[in-house]
Amino acid sequence: MKSALLTGVLGLAVLGTAIDARADCQRVRGSDVETVIPSPNDPFGRVLGIVDGVLDGASTAFPTSLSADGLNGTSSDVFVTKRGDILTATGAVTLTPIPGSSSEFTENATLTITGGSGRYNGASGTITLEGRAVFDSAGGGTFDVIYHGSVCGPNVEQERH
Repeated sequence: MKSALLTGVLGLAVLGTAIDARADCQRVRGSDVETVIPSPNDPFGRVLGIVDGVLDGASTAFPTSLSADGLNGTSSDVFVTKRGDILTATGAVTLTPIPGSSSEFTENATLTITGGSGRYNGASGTITLEGRAVFDSAGGGTFDVIYHGSVCGPNVEQERH
């Protein structure tokens, strides 16, 4: 009887630990509208964005490498929430031309969370971006994407609604 009770208590303790560990993750989703901005220090350019949803605030990103055709590459990404928390990531980005257009592309990117500050200090996880990019002949352009994924870390809590 005592061993069954002990097993039950230990089982609840393990379950409680699993629930606590899950509480350290947050599902994120929303939109990000970005504009290509001049940046002499970023050889491949830089974007500045307005973020809505869970990561409500601003974003910036710049390519760290590009394929010869410019359609695939890697990026360094930063989100700054209105609360002042910072989330950093590296991205793998693919642009696919939209048939019949020379300036419009679909964008698919996978961001791997590398950390941050505030509630995202020590964070990890993955965010997916999907949407559209439009470029002009002068080298400018816009990105209109939705994002979704999961961010985990010691200070991250699930949003309660």
